[in-house]
Amino acid sequence: MSELARPASQLDLPGQDPAISSARTEAVAAAAQHTPYPSRRQRALLRPLFILLRGWYRARAVGLEELRRAGPCLLVAKHPRTWLYAETMLLGHFTFFAEPGWPEIQVMEKRGTSLHRAPLVGWIRRNVNTIPASEELAVATLEAGRSVLIFPGGARELHGEPDRLQWAGRRGFARIAARAGVPVVPLAIEGADRQHPWRLRVGGQNTLWLPPLPLPVRLTYRFGAALRPPPAGEEQPLRDFADEVEAATQRLLLAGAGQA
Repeated sequence: MSELARPASQLDLPGQDPAISSARTEAVAAAAQHTPYPSRRQRALLRPLFILLRGWYRARAVGLEELRRAGPCLLVAKHPRTWLYAETMLLGHFTFFAEPGWPEIQVMEKRGTSLHRAPLVGWIRRNVNTIPASEELAVATLEAGRSVLIFPGGARELHGEPDRLQWAGRRGFARIAARAGVPVVPLAIEGADRQHPWRLRVGGQNTLWLPPLPLPVRLTYRFGAALRPPPAGEEQPLRDFADEVEAATQRLLLAGAGQA
């Protein structure tokens, strides 16, 4: 799940490149055409799955009051070391899926991968309220009153040390929040990196996670305090803000792992 690397100085303002304005217009139109999630059919199909997943993971949420106070916001988290998306889906169980008063949470993801073409996993990913990885669409979605979840580290966090961020200067989320005028809420999914203790390389870029199905590790969703971004277009303050958010997210992860 990746972000665009467009410099903060290239914001979508009147008089800019027509291509940028066109992308902005298309994103606003796409966000406006969003069908409220979940539909009755999706709710009927997914509710039993969510109940099963919550029991499997003994899942709980800590700090939901922070998310409630924030309203529509940009959530940022470490990309889980898994392939099924179960822990990401379960986030909705504690928020908008259970209580209609919550803003929907849409997950930004890279589309067109092999997982999207898989029969069962592909259907699941098409039915968990995701949006393509696009800065303009993320901004438009937030402006429409829905929340967005971004994994700034992307697929690089599938590997490496558990519970350690690998954002490496990926600060696009700060620009998105500033442009949309929404707070950023750090999120740590404790246990998400321990669902598959082993992995094998298959071919050049593919990974086989072992065991194939996730272990019943306990998942704890920890929400941090909402952080307000500086005004859009202020490059250095945005960099500093992104670093502050990254540090806050890392502290949440380490606190859950007992390393803080």
